[in-house]
Amino acid sequence: MYEKYIQIINDNGGIITSKNANKNGISRTILSKMVKNKSIKRIDYGIYVTDEFIYDELFIFQMKHPNTVYSFNTALYLLNKTERTPEKFDITTTRNNSLGYCKDIVNIHRVNNGMIEIGKIKISTNTGKEVFAYNIERTVVDIISNRNVIEIELANKVIRKCIKEKDFNVNLMFEYAKKIKVYDKVKNYMEAII
Repeated sequence: MYEKYIQIINDNGGIITSKNANKNGISRTILSKMVKNKSIKRIDYGIYVTDEFIYDELFIFQMKHPNTVYSFNTALYLLNKTERTPEKFDITTTRNNSLGYCKDIVNIHRVNNGMIEIGKIKISTNTGKEVFAYNIERTVVDIISNRNVIEIELANKVIRKCIKEKDFNVNLMFEYAKKIKVYDKVKNYMEAII
């Protein structure tokens, strides 16, 4: 009875929001009937999944909060620069984005509107779903300019390791540092560890 709709949701990775469902011709009434019928599950307000969906907390959080970027420890984890799974997600968002109700599950870092896009990339989680995180150059700049966010020992170890890798772009890191207005801080740190 609902096979056509289940296929639409499965084609979307087994997950759909009520907004996207509506765009695909699936009304809220149909979604409710599918939940009652146990064809799909409602996992959060306006978010529905089929049995094919592999639960991914990083993906779901960003689906609910699209104006966020994974940063600091979470970015390092997604970039495979640390094996330490973050206890709480580190997210960066704009100053005008109200996420105070999330502070129990995430560490919130705020930036001015123009700064959030600098170094933002799409990256796959361990379930293969794509989320936004900062690239390694932006992450290093953030770590250096916000020394209290990551343990000093871990920060130094990660930064030393990263700058030795051939795909690390030092010029891009300094370009980001200039745009974020922390160039001197980054330059002094880099001179001290090299």
